[in-house]
Amino acid sequence: MDEIQLSVIIPAYNAEKTVGRCLDSILQSVQQASAEIICVDDGLKV
Repeated sequence: MDEIQLSVIIPAYNAEKTVGRCLDSILQSVQQASAEIICVDDGLKV
């Protein structure tokens, strides 16, 4: 298993229209790197 070279955390509250473009951009930028991408939607409605 490859060692992770890059970790990206994306806050994604109300981002359903743009999160796909954001992920595509990150994936194109890290083509050869081993990366983990974490999207966090903390839009908890109480």
